[in-house]
Amino acid sequence: MSEKEQMLQFKCLSCGSDVGFSLFNLDEKMPIDCPDCKRKYLFSDQNLIRQVKKFAALCKQIRESEEILGHANIGIDVGEHHVKVPYKLLLSRLNSSLDLSIEGKTLSIQFRVEPTKLQSGASS
Repeated sequence: MSEKEQMLQFKCLSCGSDVGFSLFNLDEKMPIDCPDCKRKYLFSDQNLIRQVKKFAALCKQIRESEEILGHANIGIDVGEHHVKVPYKLLLSRLNSSLDLSIEGKTLSIQFRVEPTKLQSGASS
């Protein structure tokens, strides 16, 4: 499977290496192997699979909406101060992850994305 198809990744609980996988692994109930220590992971809980799929769809939709979100701001109130943060700034630093508890340890599944395509000063 190509690296581009492996949209999701997590750190192996045994050796700490990055383990990449795609939604195809979840759909086909295929084991996911750590590339270094060969530990096998199998996501069999349907609720977990549904949540991972929704997480991946949300991350993908955010990336596909860059054109619209690039002209939006997020307002943050801190005390009496109000700050508008351009959404394109947030998108350029987007690092999406879903934290799960497996074997009493936190497993953080990350959605691997290309850096945002939004350019500062880009117009519609």
